[in-house]
Amino acid sequence: MFKFTSLVLNQETNSMTEVNRSTDDPYLLLAETLNTVPMGFPTVEDGTHLRVLEYIFEPEEALLASKLKLTGETKEKLAKRIKMPLDQLEKMLKIMYKKGQLRKFIDKKGVIKYGLFPFVPGIYEEQIKRLDVELVELIEEYLLKSKGDIVFTSDPPIFRVLPINKVIKTELVIHPYAQAESILRNAKSWGIRDCTCRSAQALLGNECKYPKSVCIELSEIEGDFQFSNTTKPITMEQAFLYLKEAQEAGLIHTSMNIQSQHPYICNCCTCCCNVFRALLEFDKPNAFVKSNYEISINQELCSGCGECVEQCQFKVLDINDGICVANENCIGCGVCALVCPEDALKLVPRPKKEITKPAKNLIAWFLKRAWNRKKNPMKLI
Repeated sequence: MFKFTSLVLNQETNSMTEVNRSTDDPYLLLAETLNTVPMGFPTVEDGTHLRVLEYIFEPEEALLASKLKLTGETKEKLAKRIKMPLDQLEKMLKIMYKKGQLRKFIDKKGVIKYGLFPFVPGIYEEQIKRLDVELVELIEEYLLKSKGDIVFTSDPPIFRVLPINKVIKTELVIHPYAQAESILRNAKSWGIRDCTCRSAQALLGNECKYPKSVCIELSEIEGDFQFSNTTKPITMEQAFLYLKEAQEAGLIHTSMNIQSQHPYICNCCTCCCNVFRALLEFDKPNAFVKSNYEISINQELCSGCGECVEQCQFKVLDINDGICVANENCIGCGVCALVCPEDALKLVPRPKKEITKPAKNLIAWFLKRAWNRKKNPMKLI
């Protein structure tokens, strides 16, 4: 039988020791399942990825999670498929849901289903109520060793930057999938939750100045967040207020890199967000998709005050000879233009060759990414 050697923490000696794992090890099985998902779960040579799973899952929980499907199924169907007594399965599903180890949702017919969470976005974000210094340090170690491989290097990228509409030149037509406002209006359920990335960095003593509670969850199903342990149901009107708060704070709107069925609008900072850190710290240029716009500066109006330079989190702006200038690394978020007292900054379309169109929906995105990774996720659907 194949053996996999990895390092685990010996609780008695507080030191790392090597252990041999067989192919039926529940953590290996779960890691393999998570890596089959289009988002990926890259393997690390010393087994840090398995240690992360060990911290989050008990062995029997990892085994059950490895058998779940992405699209979800009823507990009755799941019990029959995996040959587990329904009463035993119900107890496990209840515990695992509270631990953020699986999805529980209502489908369009009003049926409750349970499904597999990718590691990110998914399991990682759902650990927000279980975060402690040890878990955060372990995930940080995994992030550093994997350097965002697969998750932030595979095509198409997960994230897409959404420009701020009010700073786009008024005569331009904006596609609905590029508008945060349109994405909010097209949802049927809205929720708000704390940012896991900012919460994690705060535990490490790296708390930033930006607000935590600005992560907006979305669903095409009414009442979809009523079971959530981490997301507070809100109205569409409240979602718009949170979006405005994020804009005024200087945060960057991002969403899933798709045209419809958006599951969230994140409001990100470069100091905490793992996606932006993958770009800046690990040089992963495909971590996200820039917006189809770039900043344009009216030199006649610009006073060179530097307000925009201070606002730009990517440090792509500078004052040269008393005038603001931007370099080619601009992501087209438009956050800088909000603080310009002279209204000298506007977003304009990028050159045609740089303009991208996202996948139509989540399924199309899944299939395209799976194809590019040469993975077959169909057994998980």
